[in-house]
Amino acid sequence: MSEPSASSSESGQQIPPGVMEALLRPSNVRPVSRSLASFSGGVTDVSMPEADFLLNKWDLLCPRCGSLILRTGVGKLVEKPSVQMEPATRSPTLIALLPSLPEPPALVSWWLVAPSPMEFENIGFSKSLSSGDGAQMKLLICAECDLGPLGWSEVGGSEFWLACSRVGYRA
Repeated sequence: MSEPSASSSESGQQIPPGVMEALLRPSNVRPVSRSLASFSGGVTDVSMPEADFLLNKWDLLCPRCGSLILRTGVGKLVEKPSVQMEPATRSPTLIALLPSLPEPPALVSWWLVAPSPMEFENIGFSKSLSSGDGAQMKLLICAECDLGPLGWSEVGGSEFWLACSRVGYRA
């Protein structure tokens, strides 16, 4: 079977010039994101008030591939103790993309996503792991490029936590 020509299709209708080329061209355009560290006001600059809490002001993106992780206004800003999510040794590339979190119980800014993982646009989960207190957790990663951990959730839980410093912001 041959590819349709740019001038006609099987039904005899004319296809405008450039349409086939546009459809066959790969989409390499990725959204540009900013890291939390690039905002002078920190989490204050990336959150917006809603009733008695703060929500994410911009879409949250994967810091490596730019994939949309969470839409504006879905994540609730929460200060909560840090969580040990990774081994002590990390590659220099990972360190550049995902800032280290302080040792627990230091407070960290998190985006709380609830009540379902369906609130996310694009997220992946690791296998179950044991946390420091013995609870079972899963790590959140970018479903497109597998960068992570971006956050965590308890196995079977309805709360999903993204570290504010580990996602990009479409500002």
